[in-house]
Amino acid sequence: MKLFLLPLMSLIVLLSAGTAVSDVLPKEQKMEKMRIAFAGGEVVVRLYDNPAARQLKELLPAEFEFMDFAGEEKIAEFPRPLSLKDAPRGMVASAGKMFIYAPWGNLGIFYRDHGTKVDNSLIPLGEVEEGLPLLQKHKGGFSATLEIVK
Repeated sequence: MKLFLLPLMSLIVLLSAGTAVSDVLPKEQKMEKMRIAFAGGEVVVRLYDNPAARQLKELLPAEFEFMDFAGEEKIAEFPRPLSLKDAPRGMVASAGKMFIYAPWGNLGIFYRDHGTKVDNSLIPLGEVEEGLPLLQKHKGGFSATLEIVK
């Protein structure tokens, strides 16, 4: 029990001192950023460190064709299917979240809130850090280049 409390207390001290958890993680655990560049601007997404997001990174750079879906999200097909094995399941469908919709195997980004409960058909990939208003204003589909920000 004492072995568990020491790391927990250290984390509490770091957080209370204003240090973000991401600042104390080893470099390989930090999340990378991805740029989605299209006519009219760009969106920056902070990718999560999970098996699905790592597979997405392996595809990049690549061109994607996005279309609007249900007035709440932009969706696109992957150039090749991704394995969903070991991918985390479940997230709240809120504005700014990037995901894979497991039943269809497609990429999506919510630009409007879709719900308040965890949806287990969604596999989280990351979240928008910059440019969400561009997605909200953009009518219809678009072609975009996805690439890791160096």
